[in-house]
Amino acid sequence: MAFNYTRLLCRNNLEINHFRGLFKSSSLNISSTVSKAAAVTACETYSEKNHRLKRPLSPHLSIYKPQLTSMLSISHRASGIVLAYYATGAGLTELFHPGGMSCLIDTVNAIGLPSPLLFLGKFALALPATFHYFNGIRHLNWDLGLFLTIKHVYGTGWAVVGISIASAFLLAAIF
Repeated sequence: MAFNYTRLLCRNNLEINHFRGLFKSSSLNISSTVSKAAAVTACETYSEKNHRLKRPLSPHLSIYKPQLTSMLSISHRASGIVLAYYATGAGLTELFHPGGMSCLIDTVNAIGLPSPLLFLGKFALALPATFHYFNGIRHLNWDLGLFLTIKHVYGTGWAVVGISIASAFLLAAIF
């Protein structure tokens, strides 16, 4: 509708006699017609309009089969967030805990947790770090243009999962 008004104004003002109309305001008799259908549909919501036009809903993520590539991408982001929380927690512990991190570790040892539970806790702490590290190396190889075929992407993905679990297991056993 605005385009029609602009076209009408330009058509009227391009004559030499009306050239002044471009620079000073003048009232032009422009007839506007608003259809009833436009007035009625102006109040409907987006979903009501789609329902009226018989448009289907977007399927969302529930129809997609989880793939290794998408799961590793989500896991890489999640492990980065977990590592940020680790760093924040360690910094706040050093800042506000009276004895610092070493006193907190001594407190956990003094509680006398069973060895399997302690091992499981150390494994849970090590897994995000090892996964993020090895998957980061995988991403750096991609940045170099290496391992970009589907076969290599899946192969390196499974290798990252295996190496991450094995190295987290070793770190939990050593410390």
